[in-house]
Amino acid sequence: MDIIESLHWRYAVKSFDPNKKLTAEQVDRIKDGLQLTPTSMGLQLMQFIIIENQDLKNQIVPFAYNQKQVAHCSHLLILCRKTHVQEDDITTFVGRTGEVRELDNQHPTLQSYEKMLRNSLNLSMEQQQAWMENQVYIALGNLLTVCAAEKIDSCPMEGFNRVQLDEFLGLPEKNLNAVVMCPIGFRSDEDKYSRVNKVRRLKKDLFTEIK
Repeated sequence: MDIIESLHWRYAVKSFDPNKKLTAEQVDRIKDGLQLTPTSMGLQLMQFIIIENQDLKNQIVPFAYNQKQVAHCSHLLILCRKTHVQEDDITTFVGRTGEVRELDNQHPTLQSYEKMLRNSLNLSMEQQQAWMENQVYIALGNLLTVCAAEKIDSCPMEGFNRVQLDEFLGLPEKNLNAVVMCPIGFRSDEDKYSRVNKVRRLKKDLFTEIK
């Protein structure tokens, strides 16, 4: 199945089959896709929480306004952003860049890069948070596309109480805030929405071409 066919196949699942579970290999593919997500300056100031534990998923359902996909999915993904940029976020990324590209820590290229990062991240707290939140949505788009390509069902969710979920998972203490949840797994045969036609605006209403 090519990628366009896969995107036609996917939809926001309303009912998962709780008896169907992702394999370890499928979870690894999801991780690969999220790890390869492009982000501003490559910093990846985010964290992905993957919950398979059934009791924990059940406890999270009330925070998601009782949406049953949270309980019935194979794995629940919670995509988080950092609450703010920390010194360690910069130094560890610069160090990782040197490691991957085999550059000494004192290499002029790395020093110039670190200076650029620091100048670019001289933002207010509100600007930091909005910027990092936008990066998480890039990751969400990547996740949905990878799931579709792998024939794994998904359901992105913004409809949950962030404050309660953050507190329940102890995220603020980890310098994290939840942005979006995405249950993944396999659709139930009883989900009527899997059999309805996908509705999208016409291309003429979506695209302006300048030649």
